[in-house]
Amino acid sequence: MPAPSRLASLTRVVVIAAVIATGMYLGAAIVNPVLVGLVLAIIVTPTVHHLQERGVPRVAGVLAMVGAIAGVTLLLVALLSLSLIELDSALPAYQDLLQAQILGLQSWFADLGVGVSAQPPEPPNGSVLIPPLWEILAGLSLLAIDFLVILIVTVLILLEADAFRGRLARSLGTGAMAELSRAASSLSAYASLRTRNGLATGIAVAVLLLLLGVDAPVLWAVLIVVLGYIPYFGTPVASAPPIGLAWLQGGLPGALAVAIGIFVIDVLARRLLLPYPAERALEISPPVIVLSVLAWTLVLGVPGLFLAAPLTLLIKAALAGSVETRWLGMLMERT
Repeated sequence: MPAPSRLASLTRVVVIAAVIATGMYLGAAIVNPVLVGLVLAIIVTPTVHHLQERGVPRVAGVLAMVGAIAGVTLLLVALLSLSLIELDSALPAYQDLLQAQILGLQSWFADLGVGVSAQPPEPPNGSVLIPPLWEILAGLSLLAIDFLVILIVTVLILLEADAFRGRLARSLGTGAMAELSRAASSLSAYASLRTRNGLATGIAVAVLLLLLGVDAPVLWAVLIVVLGYIPYFGTPVASAPPIGLAWLQGGLPGALAVAIGIFVIDVLARRLLLPYPAERALEISPPVIVLSVLAWTLVLGVPGLFLAAPLTLLIKAALAGSVETRWLGMLMERT
């Protein structure tokens, strides 16, 4: 493609992307649950097809998958709630530990001849992890609405997947449809690999924290599993809270033990359980993935952390499916 044509196509893509991103930013409260439902539908579609091949009616397979999603979500919410209640009750003790650690650091710096005048934070009045009852009820109502929208979107897309695929093939052409199918397969493979790695890492980390005496090991294990779906950033972010809590309870040796333990567990899980790194299944360049996580977080907020990889994968497929923008899709590919 000549340079002027590429410049014109790039200009159109940038303008269209800016308009769409602005609309998504302004309507994030509505767009987010719809996008989550779409991504979930794409991920579980192969399982629904597998159930159909086994003789299970499509409606029954769809309901089974949606029921599994709802059950896992409710289980995670219950585990997180119980762990937060446990942490909330231990906050006064953590405040004392924090003051002791800060005083110990001041003494250590003083021995080195460095004056540090950090003041321990004031103890909180009442609970800081669990908000008042009216805030909890308001938040639960919003979460329930979003969760209901996610389930409805997932069910509708799964039920109409074949018809929708046929309409897309007729309107976009076989080339674009092949790219979208490839993107859907890559997304399903990525989700499968991340789930396998996340579960193994989370269980092993929970056992490690339990042996080291770190509080709320189930909470930190759940965070590692959930945040693990964020490419590259997930595991380091999920590891920070248990490392910090280990520092409060056991000082620097405890923090180092937890940090090294999580790192070793994650490396072993990747090497032993995965045929290749999960991010490789996306077939997207690592710098593009990192930038996409940052960009989609700015547009969609926290959900953008989890939606970044799927949305970028679909954008790459859309670009690769057009003759004019195929070169942009190739620039996003992993070498």
